[in-house]
Amino acid sequence: MATTKAVTVLDNNTVSTAGAGDANSATWTLTDGYGGTLHIKVTNGATGPTVTTYCQIYVSPDNSNWYKFGGLLYATLGNAVVTSWSISIPEGIQYLYVTHGGNTIQNTTVRVEGSEITAIA
Repeated sequence: MATTKAVTVLDNNTVSTAGAGDANSATWTLTDGYGGTLHIKVTNGATGPTVTTYCQIYVSPDNSNWYKFGGLLYATLGNAVVTSWSISIPEGIQYLYVTHGGNTIQNTTVRVEGSEITAIA
């Protein structure tokens, strides 16, 4: 069976500013697909933060009521460390976004993208 996939970038190497409030990615609309995989990557600078960046996934059935999807994801502390996750998103999820923040002293860079299955032949 062949599948067709589409990649959506929700956060394109966005800076998570040290000490600032949480930031949200764009919303990923999954209403026309069969689920997919969410990829999250947090990159510390040459001097890493003293408190790590966290990420929280939120999902919605209607783009209005939002629910946490799993627990907080914590990046690893350290200089120039890259932490990443790939998470399966079930076909029942309609909308999704990721919140990130929490880091102090140094900025980090966050990339969030999804690979959605759009057709099965």
